[in-house]
Amino acid sequence: MKLNKISLLFVLFLGACSSKENKSSAVPTDTISIDTVATATTEPQDELNPTGDEIREFGLLKEVEDSGYPILTLTIEFPERKITEYFTLNLEEVKSKDAEPTILRNWTGKYLSFLYKSELQNALLDVRVNGKSITSDEKVDLNPEVKKIVGVLSGATEETPGDLPGTVSITSKDNVKLDFDFFVTPQMVNANNTKVVGYYEERPANIITAIQLSK
Repeated sequence: MKLNKISLLFVLFLGACSSKENKSSAVPTDTISIDTVATATTEPQDELNPTGDEIREFGLLKEVEDSGYPILTLTIEFPERKITEYFTLNLEEVKSKDAEPTILRNWTGKYLSFLYKSELQNALLDVRVNGKSITSDEKVDLNPEVKKIVGVLSGATEETPGDLPGTVSITSKDNVKLDFDFFVTPQMVNANNTKVVGYYEERPANIITAIQLSK
């Protein structure tokens, strides 16, 4: 009789273990695969693909300023880096279907994805003949770091008629030629093809090549 009780307990123990194994090996019918979850949570990607020397950025548009058609100046803030930068956008060259003044102004206060190129440009500060400025009737203050080129002025054939600067050049006796975007004055027209002294700075220019509203 004692043997029978032990045998019965052993049988019950085996039955309990078998039940636990069956429960743990069951697969729920509503399981979602990893691939499905990844697809559901992936954010949509934009269509901006940098090429060559283009740089990709993401920032908050703060202001759109008309700098004379087709040029706009965009003020873009990067809150995480706590910096603000200025970018130039040429409406006739930018690769974006939404690059229109009205649309861009409506994007103010929103985040943008964009591509841009950063390059150095020569900014002409003053042109002088015999120590006298031919670009301004007022004194032009120059800091000690400005650069200077002495040579023949060319390209100043007429006073700049519109809102965009013309391009003038100064060529030194060593045949070093520098081009400048500048609003030509009547005094510069009179000095065209003569020896002048040009004062300039090298400034970085950030030029947007493609832009879109961030998704």
